[in-house]
Amino acid sequence: MYMSRRHKLDVPAYSVSTDRWRDFDWMLFLTMGVLMAFGTISIWSAVGLPNPATLNDGTKHLIFGMVGLGLMFLFASIDYRYLEAIVWPAYFAGLGLLLAVQSPLGVTVAGAQNWFNLGFTLIQPSEFTKITTILALASFVAGQGGEMRRISNFVIAGLIVAMPSLLILIGPDLGQTMVYIAIWGSSLLAMRTSRLWITITAISFPGLIVFAWQFVLQDYQKTRFLVSFDPDRAPLEGGDQILQARTAIGAGGMFGEGIRGGTQSTLNLLGVAESDFIFAHASGMFGFMGMIGLMVAMVILIWRCLSIAEKARDHFGQMIAICTAGMFFFQATLKIGMNVGLMPVAGITLPFVSAGVSSLWTSMMFVGILQSIRMHHRKLGFQPL
Repeated sequence: MYMSRRHKLDVPAYSVSTDRWRDFDWMLFLTMGVLMAFGTISIWSAVGLPNPATLNDGTKHLIFGMVGLGLMFLFASIDYRYLEAIVWPAYFAGLGLLLAVQSPLGVTVAGAQNWFNLGFTLIQPSEFTKITTILALASFVAGQGGEMRRISNFVIAGLIVAMPSLLILIGPDLGQTMVYIAIWGSSLLAMRTSRLWITITAISFPGLIVFAWQFVLQDYQKTRFLVSFDPDRAPLEGGDQILQARTAIGAGGMFGEGIRGGTQSTLNLLGVAESDFIFAHASGMFGFMGMIGLMVAMVILIWRCLSIAEKARDHFGQMIAICTAGMFFFQATLKIGMNVGLMPVAGITLPFVSAGVSSLWTSMMFVGILQSIRMHHRKLGFQPL
């Protein structure tokens, strides 16, 4: 009894500090907000500067962005480690959606059956399955740890990404498939696997490209690749759009031609200016300096993702952050490269900037998960009562 009383006196009571929000990454949040604002203005301009009080693609981007903020804060408030409990049911549910979109439930847009019509908007499941795929891949790799050196586990990790990729390619949606391949490539940076397997993968990659060119890609997809480097080859099959995009970027000059954009925009020569060629349209609006600002914001976004990867407490969080950084980097590089004629024309979005509710919500949910990783990177703090 005496010892018990002495223990009570000598050892103070403690309470767990739950103030995780002090570690909220405000730079990541503000960068996301800048990109969304840039996208809203650019999309509104691209669709002809309609009355801001009306429902148009620009105001939709803003409204859906506000909904996305709720999703971001929801994911940020959940400890990301709890997501491991539902990662596999979510992953297979995502595969189910990719199968369902190829059924009569799916809607065809621009020759690809990759959408569901919800009435108020179209939803692209391949965007949301990026989340389930990255979570499943991160969970498996982190769970295996050093066992990832075994070839069987390395192959399983590849299949986790390959299964949704093949279903998306059936769409067909080559652009999104390429994003999933980029996610897989990013995961190799943090995967504790043998360098031998990575080397073999790198060596075999050119052969896989040749195989895909000969037996997988359709003629129009091959043409898209070829016209990226020689627009005059097929002006009616994408070449003319690339030439117009280049002209719009050059005509923007140093500071742009104003809110309406350049001549290519006002004459509707850019194709889908609010999405596919948003960079070219924005270049006509804001000029070279504006595009430098946009690219700096993208670099900051990717830097914050990598910073969170560095601070992550566990391999699961590190894998999520690195794969997300790789995804953002590849989409931005491909979209900007496509507009300047260095990359093939692909139907993917410039994160937070291009029109597209599925992409916007997916990107904002990723930011929420990253914020959760950032806010839970410290060990539990204890404060005396």
